[in-house]
Amino acid sequence: MLMIPLAATILWTAALIVDPGPFSPGSVLLIGLSLLATSAVGVIGVLLVGGRWAHRTAVASIAGTLVIAVIRDVDVWWAAGVIASSLAAIVLFLPTTTRRIRKLPAAAGPPTRAVLVPLILLGAPFALGLTAWDAMSWATLTVGLTAPLAALWYTRVFPGGLYVVRFIWPGIALVLAPLQTLPAAILSVALGLIVLVISWHPSVKVAFHPPTESGRSYSIPPELAPQEILDAARIDDTGRRR
Repeated sequence: MLMIPLAATILWTAALIVDPGPFSPGSVLLIGLSLLATSAVGVIGVLLVGGRWAHRTAVASIAGTLVIAVIRDVDVWWAAGVIASSLAAIVLFLPTTTRRIRKLPAAAGPPTRAVLVPLILLGAPFALGLTAWDAMSWATLTVGLTAPLAALWYTRVFPGGLYVVRFIWPGIALVLAPLQTLPAAILSVALGLIVLVISWHPSVKVAFHPPTESGRSYSIPPELAPQEILDAARIDDTGRRR
Protein backbone atom coordinates (compact mmCIF):
# COMPACT_ATOMS: atom_id res chain seq x y z
CA MET A 1 0.00 0.00 0.00
CA LEU A 2 2.90 2.36 0.60
CA MET A 3 3.58 2.27 -3.12
CA ILE A 4 0.41 4.31 -3.70
CA PRO A 5 2.11 7.68 -2.91
CA LEU A 6 4.83 6.86 -5.44
CA ALA A 7 2.22 5.78 -7.97
CA ALA A 8 0.36 9.08 -7.44
CA THR A 9 3.44 11.16 -8.26
CA ILE A 10 4.14 8.99 -11.32
CA LEU A 11 0.57 9.54 -12.48
CA TRP A 12 0.80 13.32 -12.05
CA THR A 13 4.14 13.41 -13.87
CA ALA A 14 2.60 11.48 -16.74
CA ALA A 15 -0.36 13.87 -16.74
CA LEU A 16 1.97 16.86 -17.06
CA ILE A 17 3.83 15.19 -19.92
CA VAL A 18 0.62 14.40 -21.80
CA ASP A 19 -0.91 17.83 -21.21
CA PRO A 20 1.36 20.33 -19.42
CA GLY A 21 -1.34 22.97 -19.34
CA PRO A 22 0.21 26.33 -18.41
CA PHE A 23 3.62 24.82 -17.59
CA SER A 24 6.59 25.11 -19.93
CA PRO A 25 8.54 21.94 -20.85
CA GLY A 26 11.42 22.90 -18.55
CA SER A 27 9.00 23.46 -15.69
CA VAL A 28 7.41 20.05 -16.27
CA LEU A 29 10.87 18.47 -16.18
CA LEU A 30 11.80 20.08 -12.85
CA ILE A 31 8.43 19.46 -11.20
CA GLY A 32 8.26 15.82 -12.31
CA LEU A 33 11.84 15.13 -11.26
CA SER A 34 11.28 16.60 -7.81
CA LEU A 35 7.95 14.83 -7.24
CA LEU A 36 9.37 11.45 -8.19
CA ALA A 37 12.54 11.92 -6.14
CA THR A 38 10.84 13.11 -2.96
CA SER A 39 8.12 10.46 -3.05
CA ALA A 40 10.63 7.67 -3.70
CA VAL A 41 12.91 8.82 -0.87
CA GLY A 42 9.95 9.24 1.48
CA VAL A 43 8.40 5.83 0.77
CA ILE A 44 11.73 3.99 0.94
CA GLY A 45 12.64 5.82 4.16
CA VAL A 46 9.36 4.81 5.80
CA LEU A 47 9.74 1.19 4.70
CA LEU A 48 13.38 0.72 5.65
CA VAL A 49 14.02 2.93 8.68
CA GLY A 50 10.62 4.24 9.74
CA GLY A 51 12.03 7.75 9.83
CA ARG A 52 9.80 10.67 10.76
CA TRP A 53 11.63 12.74 8.16
CA ALA A 54 10.73 10.14 5.53
CA HIS A 55 7.04 10.25 6.41
CA ARG A 56 7.03 14.04 6.24
CA THR A 57 8.82 13.91 2.89
CA ALA A 58 6.21 11.53 1.47
CA VAL A 59 3.42 13.78 2.77
CA ALA A 60 5.12 16.81 1.20
CA SER A 61 5.30 15.06 -2.18
CA ILE A 62 1.55 14.38 -2.08
CA ALA A 63 0.92 17.98 -1.05
CA GLY A 64 2.92 18.98 -4.14
CA THR A 65 0.59 16.97 -6.37
CA LEU A 66 -2.39 18.84 -4.91
CA VAL A 67 -0.68 22.13 -5.79
CA ILE A 68 -0.43 20.91 -9.36
CA ALA A 69 -4.12 19.91 -9.26
CA VAL A 70 -5.07 23.49 -8.37
CA ILE A 71 -3.10 24.93 -11.28
CA ARG A 72 -3.64 22.35 -14.03
CA ASP A 73 -6.79 22.13 -16.16
CA VAL A 74 -9.44 19.56 -15.26
CA ASP A 75 -9.57 16.49 -17.49
CA VAL A 76 -9.43 12.69 -17.20
CA TRP A 77 -5.78 12.77 -16.10
CA TRP A 78 -6.65 15.40 -13.49
CA ALA A 79 -9.45 13.25 -12.07
CA ALA A 80 -7.25 10.16 -11.94
CA GLY A 81 -4.47 12.14 -10.28
CA VAL A 82 -6.75 13.61 -7.61
CA ILE A 83 -8.10 10.16 -6.79
CA ALA A 84 -4.57 8.75 -6.55
CA SER A 85 -3.40 11.65 -4.37
CA SER A 86 -6.41 11.22 -2.07
CA LEU A 87 -5.73 7.51 -1.68
CA ALA A 88 -2.04 8.25 -1.05
CA ALA A 89 -2.91 10.76 1.67
CA ILE A 90 -5.17 8.20 3.35
CA VAL A 91 -2.48 5.50 3.15
CA LEU A 92 0.16 7.76 4.70
CA PHE A 93 -1.99 8.34 7.77
CA LEU A 94 -3.38 4.83 8.22
CA PRO A 95 -2.38 3.10 11.50
CA THR A 96 -0.55 0.43 9.48
CA THR A 97 1.72 3.19 8.16
CA THR A 98 2.08 5.34 11.27
CA ARG A 99 3.05 2.28 13.33
CA ARG A 100 6.17 2.00 11.17
CA ILE A 101 7.32 5.49 12.12
CA ARG A 102 9.68 5.96 15.03
CA LYS A 103 8.32 7.98 17.92
CA LEU A 104 11.82 9.21 18.75
CA PRO A 105 14.84 9.76 16.47
CA ALA A 106 17.17 6.79 16.09
CA ALA A 107 20.13 7.03 18.47
CA ALA A 108 22.56 6.17 15.68
CA GLY A 109 20.69 8.08 12.98
CA PRO A 110 22.09 11.02 11.00
CA PRO A 111 21.90 14.54 12.50
CA THR A 112 18.87 16.64 11.65
CA ARG A 113 20.78 19.14 9.52
CA ALA A 114 22.51 16.37 7.58
CA VAL A 115 19.06 15.09 6.56
CA LEU A 116 17.64 18.55 5.92
CA VAL A 117 20.28 19.54 3.35
CA PRO A 118 19.53 16.77 0.79
CA LEU A 119 15.78 17.11 1.34
CA ILE A 120 15.94 20.83 0.52
CA LEU A 121 17.95 19.99 -2.59
CA LEU A 122 15.38 17.40 -3.67
CA GLY A 123 12.54 19.88 -3.24
CA ALA A 124 14.35 22.75 -4.97
CA PRO A 125 13.41 21.72 -8.56
CA PHE A 126 9.71 21.67 -7.66
CA ALA A 127 9.82 25.17 -6.21
CA LEU A 128 11.86 26.50 -9.14
CA GLY A 129 9.53 24.82 -11.63
CA LEU A 130 6.55 26.60 -10.08
CA THR A 131 8.18 30.03 -9.94
CA ALA A 132 9.34 29.81 -13.58
CA TRP A 133 6.30 27.92 -14.88
CA ASP A 134 5.88 30.00 -18.03
CA ALA A 135 9.42 31.23 -18.75
CA MET A 136 12.06 28.63 -17.95
CA SER A 137 15.57 29.94 -18.61
CA TRP A 138 18.62 27.75 -18.99
CA ALA A 139 19.96 29.21 -15.74
CA THR A 140 16.88 28.13 -13.74
CA LEU A 141 16.99 24.74 -15.40
CA THR A 142 20.66 24.34 -14.47
CA VAL A 143 20.08 25.26 -10.83
CA GLY A 144 17.10 22.90 -10.62
CA LEU A 145 18.74 19.92 -12.30
CA THR A 146 21.98 20.17 -10.32
CA ALA A 147 20.18 20.26 -6.96
CA PRO A 148 19.18 16.53 -6.89
CA LEU A 149 22.63 15.67 -8.24
CA ALA A 150 24.22 17.53 -5.31
CA ALA A 151 21.92 15.68 -2.90
CA LEU A 152 22.93 12.35 -4.43
CA TRP A 153 26.64 13.26 -4.28
CA TYR A 154 26.40 14.09 -0.59
CA THR A 155 24.18 11.24 0.57
CA ARG A 156 26.17 8.60 -1.32
CA VAL A 157 29.39 9.97 0.22
CA PHE A 158 31.02 10.36 -3.17
CA PRO A 159 34.42 12.11 -3.17
CA GLY A 160 33.96 15.83 -2.71
CA GLY A 161 30.32 15.49 -1.65
CA LEU A 162 30.77 17.84 1.30
CA TYR A 163 32.29 20.50 -0.95
CA VAL A 164 29.41 20.08 -3.39
CA VAL A 165 26.80 21.11 -0.80
CA ARG A 166 29.05 23.72 0.86
CA PHE A 167 30.51 25.44 -2.18
CA ILE A 168 29.56 24.16 -5.62
CA TRP A 169 25.75 24.04 -5.60
CA PRO A 170 25.22 27.20 -3.50
CA GLY A 171 27.69 28.90 -5.82
CA ILE A 172 25.73 27.78 -8.89
CA ALA A 173 22.47 29.02 -7.36
CA LEU A 174 23.90 32.42 -6.45
CA VAL A 175 25.95 33.03 -9.60
CA LEU A 176 23.11 32.13 -11.98
CA ALA A 177 20.45 34.10 -10.08
CA PRO A 178 20.94 37.32 -12.13
CA LEU A 179 20.24 35.35 -15.33
CA GLN A 180 16.81 34.19 -14.15
CA THR A 181 13.41 35.81 -14.00
CA LEU A 182 12.80 37.77 -10.80
CA PRO A 183 10.71 35.17 -8.86
CA ALA A 184 13.09 32.35 -9.80
CA ALA A 185 16.13 34.51 -9.01
CA ILE A 186 14.83 35.36 -5.53
CA LEU A 187 14.09 31.70 -4.83
CA SER A 188 17.46 30.61 -6.21
CA VAL A 189 19.30 33.03 -3.93
CA ALA A 190 17.20 31.99 -0.93
CA LEU A 191 17.80 28.26 -1.52
CA GLY A 192 21.51 28.80 -2.12
CA LEU A 193 21.91 30.75 1.11
CA ILE A 194 19.84 28.26 3.13
CA VAL A 195 21.88 25.28 1.91
CA LEU A 196 25.10 27.24 2.42
CA VAL A 197 24.28 28.12 6.03
CA ILE A 198 22.97 24.70 7.04
CA SER A 199 25.75 22.74 5.33
CA TRP A 200 28.42 24.57 7.33
CA HIS A 201 27.07 23.21 10.60
CA PRO A 202 29.59 20.75 12.13
CA SER A 203 27.01 17.94 12.21
CA VAL A 204 26.77 17.97 8.41
CA LYS A 205 30.50 17.31 8.17
CA VAL A 206 30.36 14.64 10.88
CA ALA A 207 27.61 12.81 8.98
CA PHE A 208 29.75 12.83 5.84
CA HIS A 209 33.07 12.03 7.60
CA PRO A 210 32.28 10.14 10.82
CA PRO A 211 35.13 10.42 13.34
CA THR A 212 37.25 7.30 13.62
CA GLU A 213 39.27 6.21 16.59
CA SER A 214 42.20 3.82 16.53
CA GLY A 215 41.89 1.27 19.29
CA ARG A 216 44.45 -0.89 21.02
CA SER A 217 44.05 -4.29 22.64
CA TYR A 218 45.61 -5.35 25.94
CA SER A 219 46.11 -8.84 27.33
CA ILE A 220 44.63 -9.62 30.72
CA PRO A 221 44.88 -12.78 32.82
CA PRO A 222 41.98 -15.21 32.30
CA GLU A 223 40.91 -14.91 35.93
CA LEU A 224 40.16 -11.20 35.39
CA ALA A 225 37.97 -11.74 32.31
CA PRO A 226 34.16 -11.91 32.75
CA GLN A 227 32.78 -15.43 32.68
CA GLU A 228 30.60 -14.75 29.63
CA ILE A 229 33.69 -13.77 27.66
CA LEU A 230 35.43 -16.98 28.68
CA ASP A 231 32.36 -19.01 27.77
CA ALA A 232 32.18 -17.37 24.34
CA ALA A 233 35.86 -18.06 23.71
CA ARG A 234 35.59 -21.55 25.29
CA ILE A 235 38.48 -20.82 27.65
CA ASP A 236 38.60 -22.07 31.22
CA ASP A 237 39.86 -20.01 34.15
CA THR A 238 43.40 -21.42 33.72
CA GLY A 239 43.72 -19.91 30.24
CA ARG A 240 43.39 -23.23 28.37
CA ARG A 241 40.89 -23.91 25.59
CA ARG A 242 38.21 -26.40 26.46
